[in-house]
Amino acid sequence: MSSLITKIEFQKKNKARVNIYMDGEYAFACDAQLVYIHNITKGRAMDKESLESIVNEDNYIKGKTCALHFLERSFKSTKQVIDKLTMKEFDAKTIERVMDFLRRYDFIDDSLFIQLYIKEKIRSCGKNKIKFALLKKFLPKELINEELNKITSEQLLETALKLANKKIVTLSKSEKDHQKLYKKTSDYLARSGYDYELIRKVMDEIASDDKDDDLVEGAPLGKGEVYEDTSAQDYNKLYELASKRYNILIKSETDKKKIYKRLYDYLLRRGFRWEQIKKVLGNLINGVEDE
Repeated sequence: MSSLITKIEFQKKNKARVNIYMDGEYAFACDAQLVYIHNITKGRAMDKESLESIVNEDNYIKGKTCALHFLERSFKSTKQVIDKLTMKEFDAKTIERVMDFLRRYDFIDDSLFIQLYIKEKIRSCGKNKIKFALLKKFLPKELINEELNKITSEQLLETALKLANKKIVTLSKSEKDHQKLYKKTSDYLARSGYDYELIRKVMDEIASDDKDDDLVEGAPLGKGEVYEDTSAQDYNKLYELASKRYNILIKSETDKKKIYKRLYDYLLRRGFRWEQIKKVLGNLINGVEDE
């Protein structure tokens, strides 16, 4: 049964699309090019069902193209894709059809999105900050909790300790008061999303290492200074400092990787550069293992 096209108007936000009215009522939206391709003009009588079928298929193809283009640079959540299509003024039926296609071919997967996001952010953030960011993206709370619960306490402690050591090295260039230095580092970890109990463990371990400084004599630098000289004599001083620290650590730690990590953090806080530490620890650890 034919219907009369009574109005054709360009959309306000997207001039490439038009709204079609038939028999005085809104019928559907379509790409403006279809108006010319199918000679859709005001006052023309057309089979509404057939024309609507053509328009729906065109909307679907363009909606799918829009979504795939949006996804090609990075993985997106379901909500992000729906918001993008809505902003482009695709109708609800078209969006639903496009989303079914994307799910069927694994172009969107909220569970995988959460996994990838956590994998990236866990290197610099605690669970609290990650969870808040994911919730803001309107991702399912159950999926977020499920993936966050897979992170072990050991992983969190190791990362937080690494971040804290780097922060102390930076802060110590301008802050010499140990209490203020620890307070600023603790606040930094809290802002990064770590909970109080973990922060306490991190700061206790750093404080414990620094307390042992009294047992190591002849440290060539004060905290916050940067070791610039690379002469053989100064290398020997650094090697001697690392050796003394190593002898203290092996009394309470047997894991070689943890010993290396703690030695690295200790020397980093003393102001030595990464290249110097790596060279000294490589020679020190290898030398000990060869004995």
